Amino acid sequence: MHIKGLRALAPLAATAAMASVAFIAPVAQAASIPPMPQAYPITNLYKSCSAAGEDNATPEWHFAETGRRYLSDGTLQFKNTTDQEVPYTASVETGTNHKISANSKAAMPSGWDTTAKSDIGLKLSNGWQEKETFGPITLKPGESFRVEYGVVEKGFISMFVGCNDDRLENLPGANVIRGKGPAERYAFAYIIKADGSISDLAMEIPSRSPGANSKPIEGNYTSVSGPSLEKIADPKKDEIMQPSEDLQRDPSWPKEGETCEGRDSSWYPLDITAVKPTFRKPGYSTDFLNWSKGDYEYAPVTDFVVGAEHAPYTNWQGNRGDIPKGWLESVGAVKRAYMPVGTELEHIDLAPGERVRVEYGTTMTRINYREIHCGKDGKYSLTSNYKQTTAPSGFWAEATITSKDGSTRTEDITPEEYRNLPVPTQTIY
Repeated sequence: MHIKGLRALAPLAATAAMASVAFIAPVAQAASIPPMPQAYPITNLYKSCSAAGEDNATPEWHFAETGRRYLSDGTLQFKNTTDQEVPYTASVETGTNHKISANSKAAMPSGWDTTAKSDIGLKLSNGWQEKETFGPITLKPGESFRVEYGVVEKGFISMFVGCNDDRLENLPGANVIRGKGPAERYAFAYIIKADGSISDLAMEIPSRSPGANSKPIEGNYTSVSGPSLEKIADPKKDEIMQPSEDLQRDPSWPKEGETCEGRDSSWYPLDITAVKPTFRKPGYSTDFLNWSKGDYEYAPVTDFVVGAEHAPYTNWQGNRGDIPKGWLESVGAVKRAYMPVGTELEHIDLAPGERVRVEYGTTMTRINYREIHCGKDGKYSLTSNYKQTTAPSGFWAEATITSKDGSTRTEDITPEEYRNLPVPTQTIY
């Protein structure tokens, strides 16, 4: 028997607990929502206003999801101990309610509610009410029906975004708001067959209301998040990588060795190189156990945003205090990129009893950037000695599967659209 684990249709979400053979009730995730995202994942942030189609857009609060946790509100289970088929509907016995919270002095800024809902599906409060139901489901003799239900809590960041100097950015004077709050409810149903194998069903969930009924449909995913360890590149294998094309230079910039003009105190861009191999920036991980008696196709998704931003030191005052345009791209990197929450990773086939740890994060390239200045010899001979920086150049995801006999194997499960540059979320600012 092969059980295929598919992601539930919106507005469905996953259970957060890793079920066990004993079917103990799930617990809320211990992993905390990071207070600072690894990149600001707000749609179109730092892109040109014209490219984003928002030249004349009114500035407003925009939200982005930085992480999610699955808050378990309960587990219901029933077994058909008769010798006949039995129709069964489970019912919530105790109501729950989860509320939004943020670091803003006010509850939330004016006009937040429209964009919070449209951007990431946040609600002021959400939960399950007493006597809401799951089902009906028909159980054969010896079969059990198990429902795990709760609410997805999303960590968020919010910025007052508007068009400034032809790019979308957080407008001056507007604080960045961080917080967490409830989004969609989730419920997941398992039919535990008489032989111990599992048939898993997602639930079609209506809005919270007295007597609301969630009906089983096909599809699911189950995940748990936690920290992962950083992988460090081996410096013995370092290789300098020159730009793949001629660097864009302003005709007014002096060349190395030329005579200085007057008392020129300015610094000018000189060159850039990258260092191979790349290394893996820390990300997050997902653990899953195939506790059924059949093969399982596990479909992991990311529960936290991962990404990075190149933050160099410069004395040159061009390009808004950054290095020249196109220089990072010439060595295979980019200013800023992120892989958003909810990104689907490649599927993993698991045998009964196998465990998997999925780790994901950002691929980083080390960058050497230099500038030139007028030296004591009256020539442009003084070069900078800035510290090495890093910039994103793609993303990675890897699964480590542990079999029941203790042996392990690894699989690359990076989604192709995020493996190498260009990625959908990169920007040059």
